[in-house]
Amino acid sequence: MSEEPSDTELVAAFKAGDAEALGLLMERHKAAVYGYLLRLTGRQDAADDLFQEVFLKLVKNPAAYGEREKFKAWLFTVARNAAMDHFRRESSRGEVPLEGYGEQPGPADFMAAAEPGPAEAYYGKAQGERIDSALAALSEDQREVFYLRHYSGLSFKEIAELLSVPIGTALARMSRAAAQLREILKKDLQ
Repeated sequence: MSEEPSDTELVAAFKAGDAEALGLLMERHKAAVYGYLLRLTGRQDAADDLFQEVFLKLVKNPAAYGEREKFKAWLFTVARNAAMDHFRRESSRGEVPLEGYGEQPGPADFMAAAEPGPAEAYYGKAQGERIDSALAALSEDQREVFYLRHYSGLSFKEIAELLSVPIGTALARMSRAAAQLREILKKDLQ
């Protein structure tokens, strides 16, 4: 059984002209990066565009990834920067989408589409709505650390570097987010 190539090996292969290596990188990281962008923007059209923008950066400038850092951490840094640029562009143009804006996708949006029965569908939707509501109650900083940790799988050290904060700050934000989520969800069950 052959071992899968690492991200760094795939980037090197892409830089050497292997277009298939880029496809493998995109496939490997699509769910995590797309899910993160969808959570940040709350809009599928924006997440689609930003996902393409993230990988276009690598296509247009393969040297942008310096191989000193983990590719996944670099990729999420590019994704976060693309999302922040997107928000700045929208706010400077005064754009407010007519529908779908601010409707955060729920946990069910990231799960495989198994056909649940009516009871499972009802309880799954209700639980997803409670979780979405609890996440919306977090501060923006706490929510961002939560998303980065749970949707990207980045380490706290990588999250701290991405956000340009000390690791203790990233850990504290996550700790506060988890405590607040537990408290909110516990109240919902009572």
